[in-house]
Amino acid sequence: MKLNIQTELDPVFETMGLLYVSLRGDKYKRDMITELGEFGMDGEAFYNKHLKLVDKYIHSFVKGRQWDERAEFFFNDEDDMFFHLLHSILSENARWLAAPEKIKGDTARLEILKMLARDEDIQKDLPKELSPENIQTLDQIVAFLDKCPFEVGMKWKLMAVLQHPRRYIQQLVAIVHSNLPAFEQAKQDVQKPLDKLIHKYTESVQKQQDDQFFKLVGMFTDEPIVHPSLIMPLAQVVFMKRCYCGLLVDFLPITRKTGAPSLDLLLIKLKAMGDNSKLQILASLKVSPKYNLEIAEQLGLTAATMSHHMNVLLACGLVTIEKKNGKVYYHLDQDNIKQFLHELEQFLL
Repeated sequence: MKLNIQTELDPVFETMGLLYVSLRGDKYKRDMITELGEFGMDGEAFYNKHLKLVDKYIHSFVKGRQWDERAEFFFNDEDDMFFHLLHSILSENARWLAAPEKIKGDTARLEILKMLARDEDIQKDLPKELSPENIQTLDQIVAFLDKCPFEVGMKWKLMAVLQHPRRYIQQLVAIVHSNLPAFEQAKQDVQKPLDKLIHKYTESVQKQQDDQFFKLVGMFTDEPIVHPSLIMPLAQVVFMKRCYCGLLVDFLPITRKTGAPSLDLLLIKLKAMGDNSKLQILASLKVSPKYNLEIAEQLGLTAATMSHHMNVLLACGLVTIEKKNGKVYYHLDQDNIKQFLHELEQFLL
């Protein structure tokens, strides 16, 4: 796999993320602290130690943020699925910002449908006539959306966008373009600590220290473009060609690679093992490898809940992934589980 390692923040990815996050105020902080707690960490202590830089970045952006009623449609939604879809579409097609008047409706619709069709829940029963390349009419759009496991509100928004893709994408491009100066100022206001983080990120990516992340990246493209991200500092995001690595990911115990066993990491794995659903997932994978939807149906979990559990298990190194027949299959990582048991034995016996 040939990595195209970028050492600058992606203006489109960051600006869209800043627009979305800056509307959520304290909720962004509360959600991040809660998510850190899911890994058995003191989320508030971690936030106060490492994430004040992100607070400054967001607050600086808000001072110059350009906002109007059109932005409400794209960014002010409690369900983040619609935003994440748009985030992936525009990040993958940043060229649209240079010449929005040249955006073609059919091209924009196809890009949206292709991104939606990556979802395994949608792929499952999608007939050939509803493949992204074949969808043109309103009836086909409705039939395709019927296959999507989304809330009604999101389906209505998607229907509007898919019926008039050129108009909506041009509006989104205009909003992002008008907020690029606010992003540039926010970046400048945190430039010194940002440079240090990017240097650390570059070394980590060049060495491909995070095995699971780069294994997932390699499943989707042979020549991925990898950007650092400050607005999603603890996330690792894989779109079609573009990937984003949070600049604070290396501060998490789950990514530290040391010779000696880590008590923090051991506690995180113990917490994952202590959750009934996660333990049932591991037991299911002991029988055979499975893809997300297969496990969700077996255990009676929603797709969102299933994804949450798998993210934790992946981060802990208890499961690994493999792409087969267009699906991402999960396996027990037997070597890591044996290592976990060995480390537990070292601590207790």
